[in-house]
Amino acid sequence: MIFLTVGSALPFDRLVRMVDQAVGAGALAEEVFAQIGAGTYQPRHMRWVRMLPAAEFAATVDGCSAIISHAGIGTITTAVENGKPLLVLPRNPAFGELVDDHQTKTARCFAELGHLLTFENEQELTARLAELATFVPVPRRPNVRGVAEAIGGFLDTLADPPQGAERRPC
Repeated sequence: MIFLTVGSALPFDRLVRMVDQAVGAGALAEEVFAQIGAGTYQPRHMRWVRMLPAAEFAATVDGCSAIISHAGIGTITTAVENGKPLLVLPRNPAFGELVDDHQTKTARCFAELGHLLTFENEQELTARLAELATFVPVPRRPNVRGVAEAIGGFLDTLADPPQGAERRPC
């Protein structure tokens, strides 16, 4: 079973409609179960619920073969931590889905690292669905050294303020 989720904060009818149409067209051999949130579009070709309680959401993620979602960091993190193949459609500010393009940037970054697949339209969805069936996400390895260096650099700026700047106690 493939799990489609739009997250818990905002509706995402464009994604739900695209996946529902793909299911109706036979583009997926596997059953799709959807968490559609507060959107107005109601799928006709897949089982769906508005919202799942946290425990049921976790069980659905655990039992699914892949996830299709928006590019929210919570869903991305859940998929990566569970080793689930993930296909994302970033919410687009041009469609009034968000106020900026941070989901596009997030999706691009995680795709470049091999953690997920991304698409932007119906044509790309069809191609990516075929890839999703065999996609194996790269496991995430935290960049502990990079984080430590960034924190160290920040602390250095506190210890040695720029010339003319006032030194403030912590």
